[in-house]
Amino acid sequence: MDKNHKHHSVYVRYGVISVAAALIFLLLYWLYRVGAAAFLVLLPFFLAIILAYILNPLVEFLENRRIPRHLGILLIYAVFFSTIFLIGISTIPTLLLELQKLGEKIPDYTRHVQSFLLHLQSDYQRINMPENIRLVLDENIVALQENLQDVVERVTGTVLSLFAHTFTILIIPLLVYYILRDMESLKRSFVMLFPSRYRKWVASMGSEMDRTLGAYFRGMLLISFLVGLLTYVGLTIIGVDFSLLLGIIAGLTNIIPYFGPLIGAVPAVLIGLLHSPALALKVVVVIVIVQQIESQFITPQILGRSLGLHPLIVIFVLIVGGRFFGLVGLIFAVPFAAMVRIFFKHAIDLAANR
Repeated sequence: MDKNHKHHSVYVRYGVISVAAALIFLLLYWLYRVGAAAFLVLLPFFLAIILAYILNPLVEFLENRRIPRHLGILLIYAVFFSTIFLIGISTIPTLLLELQKLGEKIPDYTRHVQSFLLHLQSDYQRINMPENIRLVLDENIVALQENLQDVVERVTGTVLSLFAHTFTILIIPLLVYYILRDMESLKRSFVMLFPSRYRKWVASMGSEMDRTLGAYFRGMLLISFLVGLLTYVGLTIIGVDFSLLLGIIAGLTNIIPYFGPLIGAVPAVLIGLLHSPALALKVVVVIVIVQQIESQFITPQILGRSLGLHPLIVIFVLIVGGRFFGLVGLIFAVPFAAMVRIFFKHAIDLAANR
């Protein structure tokens, strides 16, 4: 390769990276600008794609056993919904009782927290400190007291909004069925959208994304279930109220890397602290044990293959995702970053081979 051709390849490589980065930035900016309305329209499709990734290996397993693909999907649906029904009839009554009990205790919890803040305010007022610092502390304590009721109302509103979007929830299984049934033809149709000289490259990149994201979503779902189950068992053993609800919260938030376990631990520790400092300490011990089991044994076995992202990159994309897209951004930031990494990897290879 002569010097001019080498320089040309370098320019092409950086040009491809620049164009890709610009397109990704424009996509993120567009998603940010369109707001919640477009997000609610796209959400069922995103969730359907993720569920299709999770269920596709089972469909292919049945297909390899000479069961037609559409029948395999229906069989998996039957087993899945039967399992959900059995789990539901055993857990939903307990969960509803815990939610009812929590609703009854929220006023007491609010009074306890307000009493604690008032004692804290009276204690530090005895300390000789600059007046401006004292004013800042007073304002923040008052703001915290006022926000307690607002937090309760938001949580209640979120739960009620789930029932308001019943149609969206019900349409997801239908979308999953069609995606699973026509997955291979959808992939081929997508590849055919590109010029013939790029189809092999697109197919290779898509195949790697498929393997990586499929393994990630299936692994995180199983890990989150096990973390939620272990948390529920641990909290039940030490006698914490609302252990099922707190276990579900711990499992759901565990999907978020790094910050998820901390977010999920806060409600459990607060419930324990409102009962007694000793119980709060026991809660912390349970959570630490569960997280050690998860990080040392469960995750290495289930997610043996990394997404190929440096921890600093993961933290950065979590901050950006949380800032622009809230909880959904925290959940999908890491797999999205993995897709971007795979795209850049294949883009660089394409530019280098031209």
